[in-house]
Amino acid sequence: MQHISGEILGKTVHIDTLYFAWSCMGLILVCALIMGSNLSIETKKYSIRQHISESIFGFIRWIAKSNIGKRGDNYVFFIGSIFIFILVNYYAGLLPWKMGSLFEWWPQLPSEGGHAHPWHGASPCADINVTAGIAILVIITYFMSGIFLAGFKYIQMFLPINISKHGIKLNLLCLIEIMDLAIRPLTLSLRLFANTLAGETLLASFISMMALILPAAVLGFEMAVGVLQSYLFAILTAVYIGSAVQHAEHLLHDEHH
Repeated sequence: MQHISGEILGKTVHIDTLYFAWSCMGLILVCALIMGSNLSIETKKYSIRQHISESIFGFIRWIAKSNIGKRGDNYVFFIGSIFIFILVNYYAGLLPWKMGSLFEWWPQLPSEGGHAHPWHGASPCADINVTAGIAILVIITYFMSGIFLAGFKYIQMFLPINISKHGIKLNLLCLIEIMDLAIRPLTLSLRLFANTLAGETLLASFISMMALILPAAVLGFEMAVGVLQSYLFAILTAVYIGSAVQHAEHLLHDEHH
Protein backbone atom coordinates (compact mmCIF):
# COMPACT_ATOMS: atom_id res chain seq x y z
CA MET A 1 0.00 0.00 0.00
CA GLN A 2 1.62 3.25 -1.17
CA HIS A 3 1.17 6.44 0.84
CA ILE A 4 1.59 10.15 0.20
CA SER A 5 4.68 10.95 2.24
CA GLY A 6 5.96 14.23 3.62
CA GLU A 7 8.21 15.62 6.31
CA ILE A 8 7.11 16.96 9.70
CA LEU A 9 9.82 18.13 12.11
CA GLY A 10 12.44 16.40 9.98
CA LYS A 11 10.64 13.03 10.08
CA THR A 12 9.05 11.31 7.09
CA VAL A 13 5.37 10.62 7.76
CA HIS A 14 2.37 9.35 5.81
CA ILE A 15 0.48 12.58 5.14
CA ASP A 16 -2.60 10.82 3.77
CA THR A 17 -2.89 8.72 6.94
CA LEU A 18 -2.68 11.84 9.12
CA TYR A 19 -5.35 13.67 7.10
CA PHE A 20 -7.62 10.63 7.12
CA ALA A 21 -7.24 9.94 10.84
CA TRP A 22 -7.77 13.57 11.88
CA SER A 23 -10.74 13.91 9.50
CA CYS A 24 -12.31 10.79 11.02
CA MET A 25 -11.73 12.13 14.54
CA GLY A 26 -13.32 15.44 13.54
CA LEU A 27 -16.32 13.61 12.07
CA ILE A 28 -16.70 11.55 15.24
CA LEU A 29 -16.59 14.67 17.43
CA VAL A 30 -19.20 16.46 15.30
CA CYS A 31 -21.50 13.42 15.33
CA ALA A 32 -21.02 13.05 19.10
CA LEU A 33 -22.02 16.68 19.64
CA ILE A 34 -25.11 16.24 17.46
CA MET A 35 -26.13 12.90 18.99
CA GLY A 36 -25.44 14.03 22.56
CA SER A 37 -27.20 17.38 22.51
CA ASN A 38 -30.61 17.97 24.14
CA LEU A 39 -30.90 14.48 25.61
CA SER A 40 -33.69 13.91 28.11
CA ILE A 41 -34.38 11.44 30.93
CA GLU A 42 -38.12 11.70 30.26
CA THR A 43 -39.39 8.82 28.15
CA LYS A 44 -41.96 11.00 26.36
CA LYS A 45 -39.20 13.24 25.00
CA TYR A 46 -37.12 10.35 23.62
CA SER A 47 -36.08 10.70 19.99
CA ILE A 48 -34.55 8.30 17.49
CA ARG A 49 -31.25 10.09 18.03
CA GLN A 50 -31.41 9.41 21.77
CA HIS A 51 -32.34 5.77 21.22
CA ILE A 52 -29.33 5.33 18.96
CA SER A 53 -27.04 7.09 21.44
CA GLU A 54 -28.25 5.01 24.36
CA SER A 55 -28.01 1.78 22.34
CA ILE A 56 -24.38 2.48 21.44
CA PHE A 57 -23.54 3.45 25.02
CA GLY A 58 -25.32 0.38 26.39
CA PHE A 59 -23.47 -1.90 23.99
CA ILE A 60 -20.05 -0.48 24.92
CA ARG A 61 -20.95 -0.58 28.62
CA TRP A 62 -21.92 -4.24 28.28
CA ILE A 63 -18.50 -5.01 26.75
CA ALA A 64 -16.73 -3.20 29.60
CA LYS A 65 -18.83 -4.62 32.45
CA SER A 66 -18.87 -8.20 31.19
CA ASN A 67 -15.07 -8.36 30.84
CA ILE A 68 -13.81 -6.00 33.55
CA GLY A 69 -16.50 -6.38 36.20
CA LYS A 70 -17.65 -3.76 38.68
CA ARG A 71 -14.87 -1.37 37.61
CA GLY A 72 -15.98 -1.57 33.97
CA ASP A 73 -17.78 1.78 34.07
CA ASN A 74 -14.40 3.49 34.45
CA TYR A 75 -13.36 2.28 31.00
CA VAL A 76 -16.56 2.72 28.97
CA PHE A 77 -15.45 5.90 27.24
CA PHE A 78 -11.96 4.58 26.50
CA ILE A 79 -13.26 1.33 24.98
CA GLY A 80 -16.06 3.18 23.19
CA SER A 81 -13.61 5.66 21.65
CA ILE A 82 -11.49 2.81 20.31
CA PHE A 83 -14.51 0.95 18.91
CA ILE A 84 -15.96 3.99 17.12
CA PHE A 85 -12.57 5.25 15.89
CA ILE A 86 -11.68 1.90 14.31
CA LEU A 87 -15.15 1.50 12.77
CA VAL A 88 -15.17 4.97 11.18
CA ASN A 89 -11.59 4.58 9.95
CA TYR A 90 -12.34 1.16 8.48
CA TYR A 91 -15.34 2.50 6.59
CA ALA A 92 -13.32 5.49 5.36
CA GLY A 93 -11.17 3.10 3.36
CA LEU A 94 -14.23 1.59 1.65
CA LEU A 95 -15.32 4.85 0.05
CA PRO A 96 -14.92 5.11 -3.77
CA TRP A 97 -11.62 7.01 -3.70
CA LYS A 98 -10.69 5.61 -7.11
CA MET A 99 -13.13 8.08 -8.69
CA GLY A 100 -10.68 10.83 -7.73
CA SER A 101 -8.47 9.77 -10.63
CA LEU A 102 -10.99 11.49 -12.93
CA PHE A 103 -9.71 14.87 -11.73
CA GLU A 104 -6.39 16.39 -12.82
CA TRP A 105 -5.60 17.71 -9.34
CA TRP A 106 -5.84 14.25 -7.76
CA PRO A 107 -2.54 13.13 -6.10
CA GLN A 108 -0.25 10.96 -8.21
CA LEU A 109 2.15 8.36 -6.82
CA PRO A 110 5.34 7.16 -8.55
CA SER A 111 5.56 3.54 -9.68
CA GLU A 112 8.10 1.28 -11.33
CA GLY A 113 9.19 2.39 -14.79
CA GLY A 114 8.76 6.08 -14.00
CA HIS A 115 5.00 6.09 -14.63
CA ALA A 116 2.72 7.75 -12.09
CA HIS A 117 -0.59 6.27 -10.96
CA PRO A 118 -3.42 7.94 -9.03
CA TRP A 119 -3.63 7.60 -5.28
CA HIS A 120 -6.54 5.27 -4.46
CA GLY A 121 -7.05 6.15 -0.81
CA ALA A 122 -6.82 3.81 2.15
CA SER A 123 -8.15 3.47 5.68
CA PRO A 124 -5.79 4.73 8.41
CA CYS A 125 -6.13 1.22 9.87
CA ALA A 126 -4.29 -0.04 6.75
CA ASP A 127 -1.23 1.78 8.13
CA ILE A 128 0.66 -0.25 10.73
CA ASN A 129 1.66 2.99 12.49
CA VAL A 130 -1.98 3.71 13.35
CA THR A 131 -2.89 0.23 14.54
CA ALA A 132 0.35 0.03 16.55
CA GLY A 133 -0.44 3.39 18.15
CA ILE A 134 -3.90 2.23 19.24
CA ALA A 135 -2.46 -1.05 20.57
CA ILE A 136 0.20 0.82 22.58
CA LEU A 137 -2.52 2.99 24.15
CA VAL A 138 -4.39 -0.17 25.14
CA ILE A 139 -1.31 -1.74 26.76
CA ILE A 140 -0.44 1.47 28.61
CA THR A 141 -4.00 1.58 29.98
CA TYR A 142 -3.78 -2.13 30.86
CA PHE A 143 -0.49 -1.65 32.72
CA MET A 144 -1.54 1.55 34.49
CA SER A 145 -4.82 -0.04 35.62
CA GLY A 146 -2.87 -2.65 37.57
CA ILE A 147 -0.53 -0.04 39.04
CA PHE A 148 -3.44 2.22 40.02
CA LEU A 149 -5.04 -0.59 42.05
CA ALA A 150 -2.05 -2.48 43.48
CA GLY A 151 0.81 0.01 43.21
CA PHE A 152 4.36 -1.35 43.35
CA LYS A 153 3.11 -4.88 44.07
CA TYR A 154 1.77 -5.01 40.51
CA ILE A 155 5.06 -3.71 39.07
CA GLN A 156 6.88 -6.52 40.93
CA MET A 157 5.12 -9.02 38.66
CA PHE A 158 7.46 -7.83 35.89
CA LEU A 159 10.65 -7.79 38.03
CA PRO A 160 13.00 -10.76 38.51
CA ILE A 161 13.07 -10.19 42.28
CA ASN A 162 10.06 -9.75 44.56
CA ILE A 163 10.46 -7.98 47.89
CA SER A 164 7.82 -8.57 50.58
CA LYS A 165 7.49 -8.83 54.35
CA HIS A 166 8.39 -12.51 53.99
CA GLY A 167 11.74 -11.68 52.41
CA ILE A 168 13.24 -11.63 48.92
CA LYS A 169 12.17 -14.19 46.34
CA LEU A 170 13.12 -14.90 42.74
CA ASN A 171 10.30 -14.29 40.28
CA LEU A 172 10.95 -16.52 37.27
CA LEU A 173 7.42 -15.87 35.99
CA CYS A 174 8.43 -12.28 35.17
CA LEU A 175 9.73 -13.47 31.79
CA ILE A 176 6.27 -14.73 30.88
CA GLU A 177 4.66 -11.48 32.02
CA ILE A 178 7.15 -9.39 30.03
CA MET A 179 6.66 -11.52 26.90
CA ASP A 180 2.91 -11.24 27.34
CA LEU A 181 3.19 -7.47 27.66
CA ALA A 182 5.17 -7.34 24.40
CA ILE A 183 3.12 -9.85 22.40
CA ARG A 184 -0.31 -8.37 23.16
CA PRO A 185 0.18 -5.03 21.36
CA LEU A 186 1.91 -6.86 18.50
CA THR A 187 -1.02 -9.21 17.92
CA LEU A 188 -3.58 -6.42 18.36
CA SER A 189 -1.94 -4.15 15.81
CA LEU A 190 -1.07 -6.84 13.23
CA ARG A 191 -4.56 -8.41 13.30
CA LEU A 192 -6.33 -5.14 12.58
CA PHE A 193 -3.71 -3.99 10.04
CA ALA A 194 -3.70 -7.26 8.10
CA ASN A 195 -7.50 -7.59 7.97
CA THR A 196 -7.98 -3.98 6.87
CA LEU A 197 -5.32 -4.23 4.17
CA ALA A 198 -6.66 -7.57 2.93
CA GLY A 199 -10.22 -6.24 2.77
CA GLU A 200 -9.29 -3.14 0.80
CA THR A 201 -7.09 -5.14 -1.57
CA LEU A 202 -9.90 -7.65 -2.17
CA LEU A 203 -12.42 -4.89 -2.86
CA ALA A 204 -10.04 -3.08 -5.23
CA SER A 205 -9.37 -6.31 -7.14
CA PHE A 206 -13.06 -7.05 -7.69
CA ILE A 207 -13.77 -3.47 -8.74
CA SER A 208 -11.01 -3.62 -11.35
CA MET A 209 -12.19 -7.01 -12.71
CA MET A 210 -15.98 -6.72 -12.62
CA ALA A 211 -18.58 -4.05 -12.97
CA LEU A 212 -21.10 -3.68 -10.15
CA ILE A 213 -22.91 -6.65 -8.59
CA LEU A 214 -19.99 -8.64 -7.15
CA PRO A 215 -18.07 -5.56 -5.93
CA ALA A 216 -21.26 -4.38 -4.20
CA ALA A 217 -21.56 -7.76 -2.48
CA VAL A 218 -17.91 -7.59 -1.41
CA LEU A 219 -18.48 -4.04 -0.13
CA GLY A 220 -21.40 -5.24 2.00
CA PHE A 221 -19.26 -8.07 3.33
CA GLU A 222 -16.43 -5.66 4.18
CA MET A 223 -18.83 -3.36 6.02
CA ALA A 224 -19.81 -6.31 8.22
CA VAL A 225 -16.13 -7.15 8.68
CA GLY A 226 -15.51 -3.56 9.80
CA VAL A 227 -18.05 -3.96 12.61
CA LEU A 228 -16.52 -7.32 13.53
CA GLN A 229 -12.95 -5.96 13.63
CA SER A 230 -14.01 -3.00 15.79
CA TYR A 231 -15.89 -5.34 18.11
CA LEU A 232 -12.97 -7.77 18.42
CA PHE A 233 -10.52 -4.95 19.19
CA ALA A 234 -12.88 -3.53 21.82
CA ILE A 235 -13.46 -6.97 23.36
CA LEU A 236 -9.73 -7.74 23.53
CA THR A 237 -9.10 -4.30 25.05
CA ALA A 238 -11.67 -5.01 27.76
CA VAL A 239 -10.28 -8.52 28.33
CA TYR A 240 -6.72 -7.23 28.74
CA ILE A 241 -7.76 -4.48 31.13
CA GLY A 242 -9.97 -6.95 33.00
CA SER A 243 -7.02 -9.33 33.47
CA ALA A 244 -4.90 -6.49 34.89
CA VAL A 245 -7.67 -5.48 37.28
CA GLN A 246 -8.18 -9.09 38.42
CA HIS A 247 -4.45 -9.58 38.99
CA ALA A 248 -4.26 -6.36 40.99
CA GLU A 249 -7.28 -7.28 43.11
CA HIS A 250 -5.79 -10.74 43.74
CA LEU A 251 -2.53 -9.14 44.93
CA LEU A 252 -4.44 -6.84 47.28
CA HIS A 253 -6.43 -9.80 48.62
CA ASP A 254 -3.24 -11.77 49.34
CA GLU A 255 -1.70 -8.76 51.06
CA HIS A 256 -4.65 -8.40 53.44
CA HIS A 257 -4.60 -12.11 54.28
